[in-house]
Amino acid sequence: MNEFEWLRQMRDLNRPTAPRNDLWARIDAALDDAATSEVATPVPTAPARRHRTWALAASIAAVVVLAGGIVWHMHAIPHSETSVATINPNMDSTPWKPSDPRLAGAALELNAARLELQQAIQQAPDSPALQRLLQRTHAQQNQLRELEKQAG
Repeated sequence: MNEFEWLRQMRDLNRPTAPRNDLWARIDAALDDAATSEVATPVPTAPARRHRTWALAASIAAVVVLAGGIVWHMHAIPHSETSVATINPNMDSTPWKPSDPRLAGAALELNAARLELQQAIQQAPDSPALQRLLQRTHAQQNQLRELEKQAG
C-alpha cells in the first residue's frame, strides 16, 4: 500500500455513513412502554443499606488514617536537620578543586549548588526540604572527594 491509497482510505473514513439499524424506533417504543407501565423504583433493602453504611464508615476511617499519617510524617522530621546548616553555615566554604578534570566540573556545579542552597536557607531557615537538599549536596561532594582519593 502506498501513500496515495492510504490518503484515499483516510478520505473515505471522513464521509458520513448510515447506521445498520434505526435505533429511534426501539427508543420510542421503550419510552412508550415506560410511560404506560409505571415502574416503581426499587427501594434499597436492608442488606444494601448495610453495605452502604459499611462502605461509608470504611472510607471515613481511611481518610482519618491518611490524615493522621500525613500529620505524623510532618512531625516525624527531626529538628536536628535544621541545626546542621545553622551551626556551621560556612561548612566547606573554601571551594574544592580536584586535579582530575572530569571531577572538576562536577565539583564546580556542586559548590555553586551549595552556595545557592545556603542563600535560600538564609531566606527560609525552617525549610526541611532545603536542609535535606543541602545535606545531599554535602554528601555528593564527599563522594566526589572519595572518588578523587580512589583515582589517586
